Amino acid sequence: MKSIIDEIYSVMINEKKEFSEAQILKEFFKIDFDDRDMAKKIVEPLLTSDARFKQTTPRTWTAVKRIALEELSLDEVPFVLFYIEDLERVKRPKGFLEKDLFTLLKEYSSFLFYRGGMVEYEFNVKDSLKNLGKFVFVPYDRRSLGSLRRLYRVISPLEPDMRTLSIGSLISVLYPGKKLKTWDDIIKEFRLQSVHSENPASKTKTLRSILEYVLDTVRERGITCAGELLELALQGKKKVDLSKYAFDRDFLRDIPEMPGVYLFFNRKEELLYVGKTNNLKQRINSYFWNTGESEDKIRGILEGLHRIEYRVLGSDLEALLEEYSLIHEAKPQFNKMVNIPKREVSIADTVLLLPSKVEGYIRLYFLSERIPLIGYDFDCAGENPGVNDILKTIKNAQESVFDPLKIIALFYLRRYEERLNRIDMDRYATAQDVVDSLRMHCRDPQGVAVERTTYI
Repeated sequence: MKSIIDEIYSVMINEKKEFSEAQILKEFFKIDFDDRDMAKKIVEPLLTSDARFKQTTPRTWTAVKRIALEELSLDEVPFVLFYIEDLERVKRPKGFLEKDLFTLLKEYSSFLFYRGGMVEYEFNVKDSLKNLGKFVFVPYDRRSLGSLRRLYRVISPLEPDMRTLSIGSLISVLYPGKKLKTWDDIIKEFRLQSVHSENPASKTKTLRSILEYVLDTVRERGITCAGELLELALQGKKKVDLSKYAFDRDFLRDIPEMPGVYLFFNRKEELLYVGKTNNLKQRINSYFWNTGESEDKIRGILEGLHRIEYRVLGSDLEALLEEYSLIHEAKPQFNKMVNIPKREVSIADTVLLLPSKVEGYIRLYFLSERIPLIGYDFDCAGENPGVNDILKTIKNAQESVFDPLKIIALFYLRRYEERLNRIDMDRYATAQDVVDSLRMHCRDPQGVAVERTTYI
């Protein structure tokens, strides 16, 4: 069943018209009165935090139709083609800091934006990293992809959640009988224009030439959208032999497509690696396809791996917080410790609403400068005295409190702001008003987050 917010969105999209706040109250909440200020107090907090709605006048709203990246036609897909030299080997000036990595990019990298035959060379790399979900990233090589991930860690403690397209995998699917191992092999085989040299810009121009050829080829084979293209590239991967592990293909096939964390153990029951994901089945299975582009870390994990454990959770954020806690507690061999320096941050008193792993509940995260991050499973069918206790704690707290988990949740909110439902507590006069607003999302507890669709 749809949540009431989804019902409002569907009607607005289908009828293609604006609704006043009083109309929204009357049609969807069955509240009929002429107090426009009261209508504003009820409706505005609900729709302001949802990027699917746009306020056209101070008291009227309309819905904005947004399309998932995977649904875009090939001519509409925004590709970012890039080459980055090994930043580890670049000579650094004295006093160089990790945050200064972006200053090296002009000399040691090249980024090219490509969509439907249009090319843009003056491309803001940092802005693209802040909006990962809007692009398909096409790396020149594995090293370039690793360097891009490192750059992302400069601006966020979260793992980069980006869609990447391997041209090498696509070529192997499209031309399985040909041994095309290098870019020069591909250029020569298909008689493409080459500007290939050691210059970073020449490498992305070569990549563009090959991408255009590949896109023309896949169109002839019936591929029409980004999702089909990314799925086709996966077919070029070779399966890893599982005979040495304590699990088989049936185990991998039965993993649920749910958010959670996964733990890799060796034969001594030592924890090798912890990861988080929004889809356990897809992510765990991805380790057992050999693209020829695996990083040394992945090879090391697979060499030591004996068994896998996974934990199903309610949302990607819950998985992210669990992953951070497990890494700091167990210090697995192949995980890199995320250092979140102590800092003062400005956080409005906010409640994030996400699916819970408990059926019939909503998972709440309370964000405030004055308390550590608090998670709470809200019972849609029962009483929730704990919410009032938390709100009272926030109201009475005075001093700023640093909490790494709170910083992670804040970065998560900023990254996925367009896709998350949240409640700004300052908009409500009493704690009961906050609770009443939370209950409005209980028609569909699993529908409180739009995070399963990437909007652009």
